[in-house]
Amino acid sequence: MNTFYTLCFLLVSQLFYAQQSDIDFGKYKDGERWQITNDGVMGGLSQGDVRFTDNGVVFSGMISLENNGGFSSYRSQYAKRDLSSYKKIIIRYRSKNYAMGFTLEMDKRWYVPYYKADLPTTDWKWEEKEIKFSDFVRYNIGRKRSGKPTQEELANILRIGFISNEKKAGPFKIEIDYIKFE
Repeated sequence: MNTFYTLCFLLVSQLFYAQQSDIDFGKYKDGERWQITNDGVMGGLSQGDVRFTDNGVVFSGMISLENNGGFSSYRSQYAKRDLSSYKKIIIRYRSKNYAMGFTLEMDKRWYVPYYKADLPTTDWKWEEKEIKFSDFVRYNIGRKRSGKPTQEELANILRIGFISNEKKAGPFKIEIDYIKFE
């Protein structure tokens, strides 16, 4: 009987996590279940690491262009999120050395188009960046394409995350406090 209750608890907690709107990396450590994906999946040599602080989560590392590399990312688990009732995202962060991007993915396949918005470097000063969904740009296999997120796509977001946004070798560092959906 204990196994049944444990499975029910895990299922309910997974459903809660998938439907949760705001994400607070500092207060609630919401990013503990997120994953790092580097260009090593395609032969690259870039490295990324995550550590939690009192204020948020620090995602940092080194981008390498060797072996056709060039990215490191920190992304949520796959779980359906309906963002269609929101107009914008607010991210409180600070960064240095490297511009980052915030991504919205609708499919598990890497070659299917996704959307990205820019998060410019802040010289390690806290900023709150407001991004309207109409500001997101469509990408496919790392190349900019035409198109903005539709309501149907926003209703079917499978994963969100942060990715290095410049194709240059060097260190990157970003600390994220929270993501709010309004």
